Amino acid sequence: MSVVSIVRLQDDDVGGAIKKSVALTRSFECVELEGSRVLIKPNVVKPVRSGSGIVTDARLIEAVTKLVLEKGPREVVIGEGSSVGYDFPDRVDSMHCMQVAGVLEVAEKFGVKVVDLNRDKQVEVKVPHAFVMETFAIAKTAWEADVILSLPVIKTHVRTGITCGLKNMKGVLPGEEKKRTHRCGLDRAIVDLNRVVKPKITIVDGIIGAQGTNFDEADRVPLNLILAGHDVVAVDAVCAAVAGFDVREIFHLQLAAEARLGIADLNLIEVRGEKIEAVRHPFITFLQAAQHLYGGANIVEKASCTGCMGELVSTFIYLKEAGFHDRLPNLTLIMGSPDKIPPSNEPTVVLGRCARKYKKLGVFVPGCPPHGIKITDEVCGVLNLDKEIVHQSIVELHSL
Repeated sequence: MSVVSIVRLQDDDVGGAIKKSVALTRSFECVELEGSRVLIKPNVVKPVRSGSGIVTDARLIEAVTKLVLEKGPREVVIGEGSSVGYDFPDRVDSMHCMQVAGVLEVAEKFGVKVVDLNRDKQVEVKVPHAFVMETFAIAKTAWEADVILSLPVIKTHVRTGITCGLKNMKGVLPGEEKKRTHRCGLDRAIVDLNRVVKPKITIVDGIIGAQGTNFDEADRVPLNLILAGHDVVAVDAVCAAVAGFDVREIFHLQLAAEARLGIADLNLIEVRGEKIEAVRHPFITFLQAAQHLYGGANIVEKASCTGCMGELVSTFIYLKEAGFHDRLPNLTLIMGSPDKIPPSNEPTVVLGRCARKYKKLGVFVPGCPPHGIKITDEVCGVLNLDKEIVHQSIVELHSL
């Protein structure tokens, strides 16, 4: 059986909770850290402060770095590659994101190196038994590390339902490779990546999670938990259960188990410390939040990627800014690869290449993904909305 620990914070003692969590799983005893090159891989996707629930809490990074250094490693590096859209040199890049999140301060305190994995030298790696990606260009620092410690945050995600340890490894990919995972199929690509770059220890920041669209303070979920384990699949499965998800419906977890990267069956995972039932806190999913925030359109979808979903959310934002969000309940949107389409008399827009087989059911917007403004224009058309008002709102929004 795989072992995963769940520990509650006591008196805001992050360091104490981490020590207890790794002790319950014997994580630091079972992995050879002495004389090793160690990569500490937090989740710092964009420039937001520590404690936001969006990025790994700096206190957790500090406590883990201290514990690792006590084991006598040859080298310790803190490395991250921020998300696409936050990887522009001299503007907003990984180093800037890590500065805002307090990571650089931690590194300076302990005298360890920090690497922008988006800008690191790359190694072309072949993936055995790949689902969809037979090669990856991977940051050299990650590829050459003897031990990777993954420090993810529990968050909902537009495409994968939940993002935690397995998906956190996307930070070792440069921007174009991150994009390619979406084009190839994100769930399968995440598994292929973890076939070749897999953390040996995963310590999860469950102090504050992020639900829904992860946009603002209302999306923060205080859990006050630290979770840990060797088996990243098992750790993610427990985190998904804590967040109220049916683990069997998290596709990349089931694929990871199929690929023998770990155990996703909760019946085969020994949970030490707190019980899942005692700490479970159901999260609002991304789709639920988007529908609530932006007008409640009827979305018929299956396996939609973040490309289409992100562009659709742009449309929701544009229409809300223009004052038309109250019209969205009259709209049906078809996207991804749904198995069946319920009968509907509502105006219908079919989005993207994956859903093109349903294009006769409404107005079809081609593309992979279709652009948000093009989607907006077609929605305006079927709902008889004033495009000039909407476009003026778009101009004003992007001029902020």
